[in-house]
Amino acid sequence: MARRRARKRTVRSGRREPPPLAGVLLLAVVSLAAVNFAYQVIRKPTELLGLVAPASPKLPGDTWSEYGELFEEHSTALVRPELLAALVQVESAGDPLARTYWRWRWSWNPLALYAPASSAVGILQITDGTFAEARRLCIHDHGVAREGAWYDPRACWFNALYFRTVPSHAIEMTAAMLHEQMTEILAGRIASPEQRQRLAALVHLCGRGRGPAFAQRGFRAAPGERCGDHELDRYLDRVRALALAFERMPRPWL
Repeated sequence: MARRRARKRTVRSGRREPPPLAGVLLLAVVSLAAVNFAYQVIRKPTELLGLVAPASPKLPGDTWSEYGELFEEHSTALVRPELLAALVQVESAGDPLARTYWRWRWSWNPLALYAPASSAVGILQITDGTFAEARRLCIHDHGVAREGAWYDPRACWFNALYFRTVPSHAIEMTAAMLHEQMTEILAGRIASPEQRQRLAALVHLCGRGRGPAFAQRGFRAAPGERCGDHELDRYLDRVRALALAFERMPRPWL
């Protein structure tokens, strides 16, 4: 009898206790976080760049020194070099690998609870939708050209190889797309250089859909108007101040 009890105790002691609830929950949270990160990286591979490449924000003078010649090369009659420089400084502080922040949002999809705020990436924070449209355009001799046959000298070449994280590509695509959209919105309307600059900044931040109403209001934002996380008036004022500063900077490449 004593031996039988001892055997029972031995069997009992050999059984594994169920893991505590807190441990199970922790494991579930860690697993979900790992799956979510992998999912977000698949959707937006540029997020990996933040893990291997350090951020490199620049002061305005350094942005102009490094990219000024590109701003000049890809400028148009409507999109001036100082405007491109101002947009770059506002959007990324001259960091070609700049990414958006991540944020929490309520969703029934557990893989959408914590994700990048947008698909924007690069020196001009170009989103997926804008990139798909802008990569069909380019700049030839300060004028806008479109994709076409490889043997057509007036067409864009190798645009399929353009990347948002390459500064020259991002600057060229942005200049071409802004010029096209501003031409469409203005449609013969007389606008001063400052008004054109404000329109370009609005289109870059909010998209062309806001352009006509903005122009009809005399190139002024509506009271309290916002685009995403940005207060529009403040954004436009910052772009204007930076454009004026860049306009005064030397241009040794000329």
